Amino acid sequence: MFKRESDAGERKADVQHIKRRDIILKRELGEGAFGKVFLAECYNLSPTKDQMLVAVKTLKDPNLTARKDFQREAELLTNLQHDHIVKFYGVCVDGDPLIMVFEYMKHGDLNKFLRAHGPDAMILVDGQPLQTEGELGLSQMLHIATQISAGMVYLASQHFVHRDLATRNCLVGNGLLVKIGDFGMSRDIYSTDYYRVRMCICGNLI
Repeated sequence: MFKRESDAGERKADVQHIKRRDIILKRELGEGAFGKVFLAECYNLSPTKDQMLVAVKTLKDPNLTARKDFQREAELLTNLQHDHIVKFYGVCVDGDPLIMVFEYMKHGDLNKFLRAHGPDAMILVDGQPLQTEGELGLSQMLHIATQISAGMVYLASQHFVHRDLATRNCLVGNGLLVKIGDFGMSRDIYSTDYYRVRMCICGNLI
């Protein structure tokens, strides 16, 4: 069901199916428009590890349209492999909710990370303000931007447009590793002949 082929007939990788019994939810990480994201342990996922921490995205409203979007996104993600694209491991479709399994990025989304490392960032511990780890320097900011740019160049090389690139959709791992994620708005630019953009100029749509 999750098989996809390119326009030229080149066979793409099949989406990996993960058994529900191999996914143990640990805690909720967040919630989006289409479902919740959990930290989980996943077994039998890597040949070198018995179990590993992953992030799982659940589909809370499995209607026909949502299932089709789920299938399309899974097929898309399976064929995107890059150091600065969040790694997608596979899906669990034996029962509800439908689940997508991704690598776990320890420091969460880039938006919160930047706020926590801004010039005025403070956190509360026992009700008392405490300074965070410190402001990011110029070289660190450039390092972040360079990684995101590399991920976007790769997407362009694969003929994909992200369409919702934002700090909230980038994730941060150890060593200031940044990867692009959340491909719910992504599209293959060759899947249709063109995009029509409606622009408003002086109150008139063109």
